[in-house]
Amino acid sequence: MSIRDEHAVVTGAAGGLGRALCFELAKAGARVSALDIDEAALRSLANADDSGRVRGHRLDITDAAACDDVFERLRAEHGPVDLLINNAGITHFSTVADVALETISQVMAVNFTGAVNCTKAALPDLLARRGQVVVMSSVAGFAPLFGRCAYSASKHALHGFFETLRSEVAEHGVNVLIVCPSFVDSQRDHPEAGSPYAGAARPGSARATVGEVISPESAAQQVVAAAAARRRQLLVGRVAKQSYWVRRLYPRLYDAIMLRRARHELET
Repeated sequence: MSIRDEHAVVTGAAGGLGRALCFELAKAGARVSALDIDEAALRSLANADDSGRVRGHRLDITDAAACDDVFERLRAEHGPVDLLINNAGITHFSTVADVALETISQVMAVNFTGAVNCTKAALPDLLARRGQVVVMSSVAGFAPLFGRCAYSASKHALHGFFETLRSEVAEHGVNVLIVCPSFVDSQRDHPEAGSPYAGAARPGSARATVGEVISPESAAQQVVAAAAARRRQLLVGRVAKQSYWVRRLYPRLYDAIMLRRARHELET
């Protein structure tokens, strides 16, 4: 299948993976609406776009009313939405004992509620056009991750919500793809970039990683190809594939390996 001439919407579009997704979609011939809360980063994205297919729009995805307004404007300017990629997200580096309740609320608001807000706003178009939702989850969406309680909770919530959505919209021809990468180096070009949320951090900013590091470009290529094929699940990277099966077959072994490696991040 092809996504040429489809209207694709990407949230968190100004970050490393978001930019790569926008450029890969444009290369595939889609019309891309790039959404992000960071206006300066959106301008940088527009300046780097050689295709003329990427248009930036500022949006705070945690604001449901703003999501409805922006998606209505997108319909008027670029046509109905065929593909929504819920990519926006933040993380944190703190244990349950140390994390602030405010940080938990912020991570859940961006990673989970923001994806719900955008999906609800786009859903009428997706149902009418037999479209597709792509959800950027993580290995932390099906397994625990030391020092990332809120991040892991938000990704688990995404799986519960969007797997249920999949069961509800399948008869209408709408596909739901859940993507679970391991570590994507999304802050490669801007390692100093901070999160606008207190106590939170941008994804890809971990100092210690487990296994291979995936480039945003490689991850984006795999995601767009999986979307074009209308797959239901995509595990990006060898570590993600290994983690998926070890967690299911040998959960205690997985927990021991994860604990030994992931806790190093909080101790460096």
